[in-house]
Amino acid sequence: MGDSRTYHTKQEQSILDIMEKMEEKYVTAGDVLNALKAEGAKVGLTTVYRRLDRLVKEGVVQKIVLDGNSGACYQYIGGKEEKSHFLLKCEDCGEIQDMDCGHMDELYSHVLEEHHFNVNPHRTMFYGICEKCLRKPT
Repeated sequence: MGDSRTYHTKQEQSILDIMEKMEEKYVTAGDVLNALKAEGAKVGLTTVYRRLDRLVKEGVVQKIVLDGNSGACYQYIGGKEEKSHFLLKCEDCGEIQDMDCGHMDELYSHVLEEHHFNVNPHRTMFYGICEKCLRKPT
């Protein structure tokens, strides 16, 4: 359930519950809104954004802004420290996956040492086709 140290309104608790259910996924505010409406909640998109931002400040949800053209994605982390990772986005279905691979640490170090550029692993995304979509019949 929610963080017992912080007061949450009924709407915030509903949003937190939705985020906990989708813990392994990156979701948009629109995804959260649709899940809330499917449960019969009457809430607007602006409220969802405000509540998600509050949960980000509390360290319960992490926010990923990929670029200026895409909306932000959110992931429930339950107050755990954010992992250093990179993301994979399927160009077919749009799903975003976390990838934690030691080989990327080598690449980040190389780029810093040889090219004098410090890569932000929280904003590193590779685009391609996920395993599920690769297996779809054509």
